[in-house]
Order: sequence, then C-alpha cells, then structure tokens
Amino acid sequence: MNVVRTWWLPVALAAGQLLLWPGLPVLRGAPPAAVPTAVALVATGVTALALGWRRRAPVPTVVVVLTASAVAQPTVPPDEMWLLAVAELVALFSVAVHRTGRTTWLAVAGASGTAVVVHLVRLGSGMSWVGEVVLVVLGYLLAAELGRSRRRWLAGRTVAARRLVAADDELRRAAEGERHRLARELHDVSAHHLTSIVVTVGAAERLAGRRPELVGEALRFAASTSRDTLTALHRLVAVMRDGDRDVDRPLAARLAELADGFRRLDQPVRLDLHLTDLPPALAETVHALVREALTNVLRHARGADVEVRVAVDGAVAVVEVTDDGRTTPGVTTVGAGRGIVGMRERATALGGTLTAGPGGGGWRVRAELPVAAAPTPGRPTRGAIQPSLLTTGLVATATVLPVASAVVSMETEPELIGLVHPGLLALVALLCAVHAAPLLWRVERPWWTLVGVGLATTLWPLAALTFGLPSGATFVLLIAVVVEFAAVYAVGAYARPAVSWPGVPLAALAFVGGLLGTAAGDGSLGGEPVSVPVVLFMVAFFTVPTTVALLPAWGVGLWVRRRRGLVLSREGGALAATAARSVAVAAAERARIAEGLRTAVLDRAGRLVTVADNGPPAAILTEARATLAAMRELLDDLRPDAGSRGSAPQPGAAEIAGLCAIRSGPGRRVTFDGPETVTPLPVALDTSVYRLVEAALEAAAGDVGVRLRVDDQEVRLAMTGTRMDEVASAAARARVEALGGQLRVDRAGLQARLPVPLSVRTPVDTEPAHGTAGTVEPAPAGPDSGTADSAEPDFGTADPAGAVAAPVDAGSPGAGRVDGVPA
Repeated sequence: MNVVRTWWLPVALAAGQLLLWPGLPVLRGAPPAAVPTAVALVATGVTALALGWRRRAPVPTVVVVLTASAVAQPTVPPDEMWLLAVAELVALFSVAVHRTGRTTWLAVAGASGTAVVVHLVRLGSGMSWVGEVVLVVLGYLLAAELGRSRRRWLAGRTVAARRLVAADDELRRAAEGERHRLARELHDVSAHHLTSIVVTVGAAERLAGRRPELVGEALRFAASTSRDTLTALHRLVAVMRDGDRDVDRPLAARLAELADGFRRLDQPVRLDLHLTDLPPALAETVHALVREALTNVLRHARGADVEVRVAVDGAVAVVEVTDDGRTTPGVTTVGAGRGIVGMRERATALGGTLTAGPGGGGWRVRAELPVAAAPTPGRPTRGAIQPSLLTTGLVATATVLPVASAVVSMETEPELIGLVHPGLLALVALLCAVHAAPLLWRVERPWWTLVGVGLATTLWPLAALTFGLPSGATFVLLIAVVVEFAAVYAVGAYARPAVSWPGVPLAALAFVGGLLGTAAGDGSLGGEPVSVPVVLFMVAFFTVPTTVALLPAWGVGLWVRRRRGLVLSREGGALAATAARSVAVAAAERARIAEGLRTAVLDRAGRLVTVADNGPPAAILTEARATLAAMRELLDDLRPDAGSRGSAPQPGAAEIAGLCAIRSGPGRRVTFDGPETVTPLPVALDTSVYRLVEAALEAAAGDVGVRLRVDDQEVRLAMTGTRMDEVASAAARARVEALGGQLRVDRAGLQARLPVPLSVRTPVDTEPAHGTAGTVEPAPAGPDSGTADSAEPDFGTADPAGAVAAPVDAGSPGAGRVDGVPA
C-alpha cells in the first residue's frame, strides 16, 4: 500500500507529460524534432524517479527535479512542459512536510534563484521575465506553506496518538495507581499512629520495673493516639467517598461539596471561584489538585484557615490553595511528602506547572494549567483573527497572479495593451487586492468571506464606468476567479451549517455579474448594445457553467471537512472513552478499598479507643497489634503483587546503587560510592537505609553524591547535595533514632550511622527478606512477651512529638526493633 501511495503521483505526472508532449504532436502527425523529444523523455523519466524518493530524501529530490527542469527548458517549448513545473511544486511540498522550516525556506530560495536564472536566459530582461518569475516564486511559496500546514497536521496526529497511548497506559495503571496512592494515605494517616502505640506501650511495659512513671505516660499517649487514628481513618473514608462522586457535575458544585466535606472535619475552607466551562480532563485535574492540597493541609496543618482560588485567566486556569499556617494544638504532623510529587505529575500531564512552598503565612500550592478546549470537528476554534502564513500567502498569490499573468501576456494579447499605462495597471492591482482580501477570514468567517468576495467583484464594473478600464480588464478578472474557488472551498470546509452548497451558485452569480458588468463598461456586450434581455441571457448562460466549475472546489472542501472531523472525533472519542474508563476503574478501586477499610480496620480502631481508655498496658498492646495486623492485611491487598504475595522483595541497601542510577539523568548526576554486595541486614534496618536515601534524593534538585559503608558493626551513610526540609528531616531523624542510630542534616547534606544488631552479627534473625515479612504472629511467652514480626517496614516510627522516649541498647538483640516492630 505504501508503494502505491509513493509511486502513483510520479507515474501519473510522467504519463500525463509524455501524453501532452511529445504524445499529442505525434498523434497529430507532426512529431517534434529528435533532440527536444529525447531531452523531454530523459527529463520526465529522471523527474519521475526522483519524485519516488520524495519522502525519504526530499532535499535531493528537489535538486534533481530542478536540475532536470533547468536542462529541459532551453530546449523544449516551455508551454509544453508544465507538468514538470507541477513536479517542482510537489518536491518543495515534500521538503516542507518532512524537513524543518529552515531547510524548507532554503529550498524555496534555491528554487527561486534557479527560476530567476533560467527565465532570464530564456526570456531576457523585461516585463515578461518579471511576470514569469513572480508567478513561479509565488507557486513555490504556496507549495512550501501547504507542506508546512500538512506537517503541522501530521504533528498534531502524532501528539494525539501519544496522548491516546499515554491514556491507555494510565488505564492499565489506574487501579494500581489508586492502590499505591491510598496505600500511602493509609501509611501516612494511621500506620505511624499505630506503630507509635505499639512502640511506646511495649517499651513502657518492659521498663515498668525500672521506670514506672513511663506506664502512665504511655497510657495517656495510647488513648490520645488511638483517637487520632480513628479520626484520621474516618477522614480518609470521607475523602475516598468524595472521590466516587459524579464527575459530570459542574466543577463549581463539586468543589463546593468538597469544601463542605472538609469543613465537617473541622477544617475551615473558603472558596474563591471564577470559572467558565472547562474541558472534562482539565476539570477533573483541577478537582484532584484541590482535593489533594486540602488533604495535605488536613494532614500537616489541621485547623488552619484555607483559601481555595480557582480562576480562568485567558488561556490558563490558575489553581491556588493557601493556608495561614495555624494548626490545632496537639495535632501530629505525619506524611511521606509524596503528595506534591503526585500533584506536579498531574499538572505536567496537561502541559501545566505546579509550585509549592511557603506563602500566605503558611503553605501555598499554585498550579497553572492551559485551557485546551477541544475544537469543533471540522472547524478551528474561534478566537482572535490572526491569519496563518498559508492564508496570507494565498491572498498574496490571488492578488499578484492575475496582474502577473496580464503582464506576461501583454506581448501576445492585443487587448491587454491598454493596461500598459501605469495608472491603470495600479488600479487593476488594487482591485485584485480588494477582491482577494476577504480570504484572510476564510477559516474564521467563511460565509462573510464569500459575501466580501462577491461585493468586491461589483467594484470592477464601477471602476470600468468611472475610469474607463479597457476590455483587457476582463482577462484579469477571469484569472482572479481563483479567489472564488478559494472562497467556495472555505465554505465547504469551515462553514456552518454543513449544508453549505447554496453558496456555490451565489458565488457564481456574483462573479458572472461582475465579469459581465466589466465587459459592458464600453456600452456593448458581446457585440450587442447593453439591454435587459441581453444581460439576463448572458447571466443565465454563464452562471450555470461557472457553478459547475465551482462545485468541485466546494466538494473538496466538504470532503476535507468530513475527513478532518472524523479523525478528530475518533481521536477525541477514543481519548475521552479511555479517560472515562480510567476514572471508573479508579473509582471502583476507591470504593473497594473504602469498604475494606470500614469493615476490616475501623471496627478494630474503635475497639482500640475503648481499650486504650480503660485497659491495662498488656491489653492495649494486644489490641494495637490486632489493629496493626488488620491494617497490614489491607495493605497487603493493595500491593501490585497481591495475587502472588511474597514474591517481590522489599527494597534494601543492595538496591541503592540501582536507585542512584535511575535518578541520575540529563541535568542531574547521582554518583554512588559503595560496596557491590551488601551483608544481609535485618529487614527494618535494610529497608530504612534505602528509604532514607530515597527520601533524600526526592528532596534534592541538583547533583547528589551517595557514600555507603556497611560492616558487621554499623551502617554509615553520607550524602551531599541534598536539601531536606524540616518535615523530611524530622521524619528521617525519627527513622534513624528508632533504630538506635544518629543522623545529622545540614546544608551540605546528611550523615547517618546506624548500628547493626548483635543478632545479625551472630545470625539468629530468621525473618525472611521478602514481602511475607510483617505478618503479625502470637506473642511468645517470656519476660519479653510482645515481640512480633514487623507490621510494615515502611511505616516509620513513633512520632517524636508524642512518643514516650524509650532508651534502646544498640547492642541488645532487639536493637533496631522495639517490641518486635521495626520503625
């Protein structure tokens, strides 16, 4: 199929050229001379072969075609080789489609220079030479701009195809992405709380004999934290429930309902909305950004006054969520800090930007998203009238072509002699310019373009009556009929309604009226005195064939309109359907997880509150472990390998080198200095080292250096080029200190030292280094009862602001885990 598409045009041009000349002279019994015939055959064959490579090698194709034409023109009658001139235009069109604009205009300049020299040799200097060169150069420019327009169309189709591929990928990742996002939410909202209860109460229970005052503090901390856990889980369920709302409702209503939901959670929210109708994808992104930003405020600055501003500023939608920084006393700040990364990814996917940082007394999130409304199929989006280069070139061609044709034909057409006068020639040029000017609006206002062209045609008879235009002016107007063809095409391609055929006879009638009026300027028409019957007969006689001649232009425009509409509709429909399926899949996943959260975890969390208010430490510890186990079971179900649980290992120190390689790229260099293999470490220590490097890399913007040393005594980590904020530093410090280590964070980077437990130095730790780690088991009997396997290595540790300090001997068998639960 591609071979046919490539070669049918060169073969058709070559066959047509050979049939026109020398074929027709041979058929008429007057064969041309042998030398011109041989030159024509060779030039036609070379041109056809070159055009067959116009897509793969467009620039060499132009060189070959121009060379063949230049060689043939001095020998072969130029009027007989016009199909080779068409080949030049095809070659330049191919350059514009397949090469850059700079290459295209260089090719046009080279072709124009060749035309100047060839026509100068053939015609000599004079008006005919000027007219020929102007016509040829205009043709080159128009062909190049048509090619550039085609290139833009193909580029648009490529972008649409990439968007559809990205949407398909998003559909495949929709459920997994929602699981990951909600798993992070569960980690951030509840896992820290539950782990801190287990850590604090377990430590207080073991140290009760030496430090009995810790028991009371641990009970108060457990009661407070268990209530925070239950409240946080209820908030998360509310947010997930809001995510299931109907996305087809107006964005303003959805944002108002979202704000009401957060107000019910004691989070003051003020809305400032200045909205217009937004495309569905953009509206969904705006809603998601506001929801995520409010959730972050709820998590990090609960109780702070929040202002949500959404406005459309020209072609950009601006989203701002700002809090004043005030928080409710006693609120614990938790979070992994990945929410902003997700919001930035959403904004970038639509070609926008997102920034987050201090502002308004607290924190400000600002996103700027382009308002890329989908165009109506078959018609560009209305807006400010800014004619394209193609339209401008078309107007220039329609203006110059009739005048240049008259100049070229003056030597052979006696009726054009009257136009030699500079004043009359300038008047005709002005009439041609006014006639072609409405084409500037052919895309945005096709019906007005047709009306403007018709009205401009009536100026020709007025000029003939006023200034006495010679009969040669009708020749110029006949050439200027290209304007009518362009206007009728525009009506077919861009006008509303699609039933636009009445414009064809109207355009024909206006043109015929103007042509006959110009011809009758001297008082006669077709050799007969001007009279009503003669005028009516001539109008009727010429209008019908003119209408028939214009109909193909309208038909081509209508075909292009429908083809363009089908392509855009197919692309838009496929993209919308895929996006809708992604939303539905994510919503279904939210509903499933919310149901699991309600049935599996909320009941346990409620019982934990009751036990924490009344129970002894042992009962609190048991209930906290049971709640943590329920949370672990739900989190296991959220893993992408839930169907083959345990097959994917948790990342550890051995994967840090690979992480550095992945994070290194253009504009950012991450170097790793560490051992190729790492001695097996406890899961909690192994994973914590990896997470510490991962968090520091996420906070870094430039080059980063990572140095890792592991021996049987300790793990030493040093990183340069990181810029961790206070929240990330506090989380990292809590993680390291929970393992009995030390962390120093400054402007230069960070340094961490974490002890390796004695149980690893003499290996007795049988915890498997894969996803099965973390299943809660019954506590063994003995003085240290309460030890259990890790609930989730990535949970973090007790919050430093609320947990009871429990000293841990770095050298004891339990170092790196308090009561069996890793930080």
